[in-house]
Amino acid sequence: MKLRKVPNEVFSMMDLNAKFNYRWMPDTTFSLMGLGISYLLEFFEFYGDAISKYYDRFIKNTPYEDSRFHDFISQERRHAAAHKRLNMFMAKNHLPPTREKYHPRVYDFMYMTYKTFVEPNIQGIEADEKDGKTLDGDSFREALKTLAVFETEVCMAAFSFFDNLFDKGKIEHIASLSENLAVLYLLGYHYAEEMEHCHVSIETYENIYGETLWNEKSIEQYSGINDILSHRIINATLFVAREMGVEITVKQIISRLPDRKRSIRPGFNAKSAREKSKIDYLVNKWDLEWEPLLLSKIKQQLQERAA
Repeated sequence: MKLRKVPNEVFSMMDLNAKFNYRWMPDTTFSLMGLGISYLLEFFEFYGDAISKYYDRFIKNTPYEDSRFHDFISQERRHAAAHKRLNMFMAKNHLPPTREKYHPRVYDFMYMTYKTFVEPNIQGIEADEKDGKTLDGDSFREALKTLAVFETEVCMAAFSFFDNLFDKGKIEHIASLSENLAVLYLLGYHYAEEMEHCHVSIETYENIYGETLWNEKSIEQYSGINDILSHRIINATLFVAREMGVEITVKQIISRLPDRKRSIRPGFNAKSAREKSKIDYLVNKWDLEWEPLLLSKIKQQLQERAA
């Protein structure tokens, strides 16, 4: 896993000012959804960082210590920091996100998610710890499972992102039509690293608890989780649309939501031969071809502005 850095030129080109253009791709709905998902990515990455602190305590001096988990969380911290700049700008007409007891940055429209998901989960971990339960605590086990499910979700989104927008020469077409290459770059950078570390969260859960994350039963239960995530995406997208002054309907957003259930098979692990081959291909394409191409175009546009 690499700790990549978003170059300063990307944020300069993003125009986090009156010139900001939300249309990072030609489709209006997808553009708004991508910006809405930016809030969810930041929110859940800070949640993962919070869970990692319990992981560090609970895993110490056990057979399950795994340095890869720290690399995974390091990438997540960088992602949260990168999205924070964009998200703060889009919410500039509102109060800054609040610091809650178990999360450093909760935007108002994410407060219910904090109260119904983050707070009770971490309170449960702390209550279990007081009772002498660490790895064997139900709340910590559920937290690691939730992280693995969310990372699988984002990995699936990354596959779709690169397959539909970048691969097989599509990037040239999308880049020529994009009105904000910097946002396109930010999402590409983020999704490349998400694919790279997806297997870590899955294997962490499976190694500790000795069960397969994705089996027939869990995939069936996943449909309910998927409904909750879809609802969060809709709320975040509506928030962004209002801030950008764009009219959009819930029906339009729903029509763009993928059927993620079809993407996950029993036994799914991002390090299995099939998925690893795809991930290696896409990450290498990002590092060696797509990232340099986008950065070159961004630098060229900045030079043209300065001329």
